[in-house]
Amino acid sequence: MVRFQALAVILGVLCVPLLAADDEALDPAGLNPSARCNQCHLEIYSMWKRSMHGGSSTDPIFETSYLRAYAEAGEKARNFCFRCHAPGVSLVKGKQAGELFRAEGIPCDYCHSVVSVDLQKRDQPFTVKLDGIKRGPLRDAESPVHEVARSPLHETAEFCAGCHEYTNGVGVPIFSTYTEWKGSPQAAEGKTCQNCHMPLTPGATVRPGLGSDRKSINLHDISGGHSRDQVVKAAKVRIINVRREKASTAAVEVEVANVGSGHSIPTGLPTRKIVLEVILFVDNREVRRFERQYQKRLLDDSGNVIVLDHRTLLNAHKVLEDNRLMAGERRIERFSGSVPGKGRLRVEAKLTYVYQPEIILRQQMSIEMTSDTYTP
Repeated sequence: MVRFQALAVILGVLCVPLLAADDEALDPAGLNPSARCNQCHLEIYSMWKRSMHGGSSTDPIFETSYLRAYAEAGEKARNFCFRCHAPGVSLVKGKQAGELFRAEGIPCDYCHSVVSVDLQKRDQPFTVKLDGIKRGPLRDAESPVHEVARSPLHETAEFCAGCHEYTNGVGVPIFSTYTEWKGSPQAAEGKTCQNCHMPLTPGATVRPGLGSDRKSINLHDISGGHSRDQVVKAAKVRIINVRREKASTAAVEVEVANVGSGHSIPTGLPTRKIVLEVILFVDNREVRRFERQYQKRLLDDSGNVIVLDHRTLLNAHKVLEDNRLMAGERRIERFSGSVPGKGRLRVEAKLTYVYQPEIILRQQMSIEMTSDTYTP
């Protein structure tokens, strides 16, 4: 029965359209659907709409993981998952409003109504004030539609930490991106999450004719591990040395480095990993293949390694190991193995970001029920 209830909840997420009309007025004392922000903030809304934040509750990876979590934990999973993936749900009343904000993911008005973050409040670190004031980093912004307040909080890593830092009830750090950043060279230089994930880009804060002459806006697609551009600039691999130790043994030294990320790589869900693959050739014939993986691995209370996303959040009991590359870290990896006694050595090395989430797929089920044939 629980599984069918979970499916019904997920289908609600899949099927709900955005209910707000673009021409509705802002509600100064309520949480506004993002479509209302589009009336003035066209470019920012368009970025948000295609972002992982805009699709945080309808992304197929989340949908699948949430379905599994709900089947195992019921309303506990709903409350826990929606805290970050559909935070507007807890702030509105009524079924229709709840369905709207369930489909919205992380709405514009939610982030711009946050007034404080307290990471000690694990179940709900954000304090949100729905008072008609829209908060953000701009120092001299004005609007004829709503009040605007400059918020230094929106320029800090703490603002992001409310969702990207989580230690469960038994003390296991599931997400530790914020802590990783605090020990990074980027943090020492004064760079925050926003510098990399929301940099300034050419664009207009509001539609033409609405009075603003700003020529740049913060990027609101907030690209991260789902972005190839972000992933490929995070790390480097370099072959340092290849030599024969003996006539029939070769040794390889490879440097792997986190050169572009202000946190450990990979960060976020512990089911993500980076794989170093080193291939040794003799006279262009592959003779040896080595592999090393970089990952945080968690155990459940039975000592089993957790391999499913939702169980890292529901069942983690202990960190088995964490050998990920910290921000700014350079690590030398050494490999050796037997090779033919003669021939020219050649080595290839590559780093690959690997994530294998479950995704719901639609497949046709076809059963021939009966048939008939007539031959004259």
